[in-house]
Amino acid sequence: MAHPSDTGQPAPPALLSHASFADADEQAAALTGWNQSYLQLSRGAFGGEVRQLEFAGLRLFVESLRESVYQTGQIREGALALGLPLQVDGPSVFCGAPSDAGALHVFSGESGFEFRSSRRHVMLGLELDEAAWRRCGQHDPALQARLGAQAGLRRLDGAAQAGLRQCLTGVLDTVEAAPALLQSPAVQAAMLDTVMEQLGRVLAPTGCVDSVGTHGHWALTRRARELVHAQLDQPPTVLALCEQLGVSRRTLQNGFQTALGISPLAYLRAVRLNAARQALKTATSVTAAATDLGFWHFGHFAHDYQQMFGELPSEAFRRNH
Repeated sequence: MAHPSDTGQPAPPALLSHASFADADEQAAALTGWNQSYLQLSRGAFGGEVRQLEFAGLRLFVESLRESVYQTGQIREGALALGLPLQVDGPSVFCGAPSDAGALHVFSGESGFEFRSSRRHVMLGLELDEAAWRRCGQHDPALQARLGAQAGLRRLDGAAQAGLRQCLTGVLDTVEAAPALLQSPAVQAAMLDTVMEQLGRVLAPTGCVDSVGTHGHWALTRRARELVHAQLDQPPTVLALCEQLGVSRRTLQNGFQTALGISPLAYLRAVRLNAARQALKTATSVTAAATDLGFWHFGHFAHDYQQMFGELPSEAFRRNH
């Protein structure tokens, strides 16, 4: 399946929706491409809701269920679908194993998935289409092999999962509060980059030997920095750098950590903060300067700006205007 950007076609518009359901079958159809069916198991009036956000080949959702439901389905071929429970009240079983809030739920896989939810269940979900997942992992087969082709539970790093959970809910909450943010391609790219960074921390293989070497790390980092500084008006994302350099996120991460002692995301954040400092001298507002450079969480932007420069962006804007 080709991605719109690969064929010259315009990217589909971002979609944001929030719907409530009193029928399990109707809720099952809310997640298109999952080919799933719901069978209510517990007695009582069914109630549920689905909050969804789709952009750039990424879908984020929060699904709430009131009453236990037996779910069966199969994710469309080539897609990656993961779930992080936010609430589990009562027994829950995923692909034959007891489910709990501490396990990563992998829904994608050739054999499909089976899931018996608890009577009060809230699931935070992430789905990447084939093109987006390929751009994330095409140069890092170990990343895809980490999940395998089978649906089921994965016991991975708890702190990384918590970071991913916080990241995904933060993106959803921010966009719901300010949907106009999605009109900025830079914001969409930065959001996707942040999600990929957190996803990589969850899925990154442990104990792998790095064969690049110190000199290779320095050369890779230098090429990356040259690409960044050639586009200072719109600094690229980590994902874009990986595509241009033909390396995985893990390789780029190792390169920056070895050569500079910081992550590529931290380096790009510093570049964008400095670009924002320049933009604030001529921008019409702080919001315009931030969104043009891909900053989408204004609380984090203000905090990071103050940490970097010792003043709030609003103070810098007033001083220059």
